[in-house]
Amino acid sequence: MPLAARARDVIEAKLSPEGTRRATLFEQLTVRRVRWETLVRMNRWLSAIGKVATTIYCCVIAALVIGVDIRPTVQDLLNSGRRIEHVAVLAILLPTLIFLLARSMIGWLRWKVQRELWRRDVERLGGTS
Repeated sequence: MPLAARARDVIEAKLSPEGTRRATLFEQLTVRRVRWETLVRMNRWLSAIGKVATTIYCCVIAALVIGVDIRPTVQDLLNSGRRIEHVAVLAILLPTLIFLLARSMIGWLRWKVQRELWRRDVERLGGTS
């Protein structure tokens, strides 16, 4: 087989959607076992939870911009009311880190659920998976 044909075959195999359609081991052990209706419900709930998390984070940032002083609350939560040196940084950094972690986890879970929904749609419509 000529080199050009082999190279084309390798590139086509690499770019083929077949690899993306196959369920990973993690997906086979988790979302692959869940019924369709449950997956659709999970997708809806994860979408709503993501929107709620974003709304809460935007409200916290808006409160900081408007001028609500949350330093006493952060001091009470983290250090039993004793003075903390950089409480203003913590007041911004802590909600941001919590939001980023929560949003990342929600996004990853939703991606797995949507990938499984897509895979089942392809199977149902006669595609190979």
